[in-house]
Amino acid sequence: MWGIESQLKVVRERMKLLLEAHGSDITSTICIAAEGELLLEQGSVAKKILLLHEGSVAIQLRRSQGEPHTLAIIQAEEILGEMGLFGNGVNSADVRVTGGPAQFTVIDGDQLLQAMLFDSDLNLEILTLLCQRCLKSNQLVGVLLDGISAAYDKDQALLMQSCDLLRRNNHSLSAAADRLSVLHP
Repeated sequence: MWGIESQLKVVRERMKLLLEAHGSDITSTICIAAEGELLLEQGSVAKKILLLHEGSVAIQLRRSQGEPHTLAIIQAEEILGEMGLFGNGVNSADVRVTGGPAQFTVIDGDQLLQAMLFDSDLNLEILTLLCQRCLKSNQLVGVLLDGISAAYDKDQALLMQSCDLLRRNNHSLSAAADRLSVLHP
């Protein structure tokens, strides 16, 4: 997701090792969910981590009105729910199965946190992954703000450059770029 696959691969492998080493202490369940099923709900208490093995999910932000913003479509193998569990304890987005069924492992968050007390390498790797995701989000917000400023200043070159960069990120940002580009033809 967002060009940080190498760090994600490291974290996935460390998570598998942690589950093997602490298997009797960590409850994990393999599940299959149908298309459209909600796996994590925006605003709910973060109680679990999901390891997506097969299928894809949409990361969506609900809005007060209208359709949700789809931030990304995530393919297997991916870790989901870590931002809420390691952040403020609340899931920041909906995670919904898309494009057919999905297979994933559900890991109890409290048990995972207890086991992680003994795995400083995994802690650092997850911290690095979260930081990379945050940095990428900051970059995207910067590009979006550049585009808004360019539209306001009627700077066609900067507006088109910003919109092109946003379109490379798919989904809601691409749609935002399309809307932004017409503000100043």
